[in-house]
Amino acid sequence: MNKQCIYVPLAVLAATLAACSAPPQKDIPGLSSGIDAANAGHYRQSIYHEQLAEEKLAEADKALANWKNGYYWNINDQQKAKDAAQAAAQHRLASEKELCQWLTEVHSQNHLKDGSVSTQHTAVFFADDSATPYKSEEHEIAILGSYLETHPDISVDIDAYTDTVGTAAYNQSLSERRAATVSQLLVKHGAKVQQLHVKALGKAHGPDNTPDQQHRIVSMYTVHPVYADCPDLK
Repeated sequence: MNKQCIYVPLAVLAATLAACSAPPQKDIPGLSSGIDAANAGHYRQSIYHEQLAEEKLAEADKALANWKNGYYWNINDQQKAKDAAQAAAQHRLASEKELCQWLTEVHSQNHLKDGSVSTQHTAVFFADDSATPYKSEEHEIAILGSYLETHPDISVDIDAYTDTVGTAAYNQSLSERRAATVSQLLVKHGAKVQQLHVKALGKAHGPDNTPDQQHRIVSMYTVHPVYADCPDLK
């Protein structure tokens, strides 16, 4: 029986073997990015610090058990054990802070009074040289006053302006009177004085000595408290 021999050029064989033995390229940046993404966020950081706290606490517990059982120890071991206990406490606190920040992100919208409270914006206009709301706009003020009464943790910014006709001193006084009128009406309809943040700003920005109904205004914006879990956690 004839044997058939297959001759492979040496260069081709060497190239083939090299290709088979070459290790795949390492995607270090890609893997690092994936690991960073897995460790990102307050929740993951809370777990990370809790793991470190448990490791350090185990070191301190082991040292304490050895001391109680009369095992040999030296001054360096004692300091290491104390440092481990301190590090465990620090990591535990860091874990709690991260967890509270995560809770704030997730749950803050659920801590308003009725779950549907939104920012309120009301504007009241005035006639020229008047501190009486234009066209009896007390209805809008009454709605906001009632809203503040039922949400005592919410405050309101009250910004009063005038147009640019007249002196700066007179317009400052006029804006103060307009702000006072609106404040009194809000209190009349249920708001508390401490909920009102009043700013009489005098002339609005614009060309001087220009009558403008849009500038004879008191604007009101509700300010909601910033919710935070664990507010006493230091």
